[in-house]
Amino acid sequence: MYRFLRYVPKNHLSRTIGHLVHARLPRPIARRLVRWFANTYQIDVDAAGRELHEYPSIGHFFIRDLREGLRPIESDLVSPVDGTLRNFGPVTGGRLEQIKGKTYTLAKFLGDPANAARYENGTFFNLYLSPQDYHHVHSPVGGSIVRSVHIPGMLWPVNDWSLANIEELFSINERVVTYVESNYGLVAVVMIGATNVGKISVVYDSFISNVSRTRTPATRDYSPAIPIAAGERLGTFHMGSSVVMLFEPGRIDLRKVRLRAPQKVRYGQSV
Repeated sequence: MYRFLRYVPKNHLSRTIGHLVHARLPRPIARRLVRWFANTYQIDVDAAGRELHEYPSIGHFFIRDLREGLRPIESDLVSPVDGTLRNFGPVTGGRLEQIKGKTYTLAKFLGDPANAARYENGTFFNLYLSPQDYHHVHSPVGGSIVRSVHIPGMLWPVNDWSLANIEELFSINERVVTYVESNYGLVAVVMIGATNVGKISVVYDSFISNVSRTRTPATRDYSPAIPIAAGERLGTFHMGSSVVMLFEPGRIDLRKVRLRAPQKVRYGQSV
């Protein structure tokens, strides 16, 4: 499988699929396709902010809003997504757990060895968004956005097979890092691209991932910093993927984490 996938033009394919699923269709066709998609992935359509017939494509339904008030923000440290908490734990030796028995390099993941050192002996949380999930990403903490880094890369799948078989998967795939200065220190929220993720967009800036062939990381510092509340939207996956949160040492007491892994979580749920 790996030998086959390595020759598939995954970035180009993902861009193409992204364009196709977001193409506006005649209403009767769109209605049938959106209903088929919702039924196939057993999506809770009652949670959606609009009726199914109002979405002009699968892509527009994929990035649906939720009904207002459906996800109360339970504390000052919350899950940033609807998804599955795959794993969480300490950052040790400059590495994070990718899957049981396999790790990846934090400095390569963040694209910045000096900044990665801030998270040594800190804490990571790894969350996976399936096609069934709501695909907006929110800030886990309140504070100020001080920096973003867009790191171009590949778009390998982020399923369990890939996690177990592809070395440094999260450091290879395209990603967008948002740094939030908060009462929990400098929190890094990393949105990771994957196959069929047409693009990653953020609400606080105009850049969009996977729209050009550039391979050069782009760092932006924000002065003044951009205020954001816990649970406020950061960005969107235009198809599904993963989010990794990083906390500096001494900020998270793992003994007090309410969540377990693997576990389904909801955006706004207290960590």
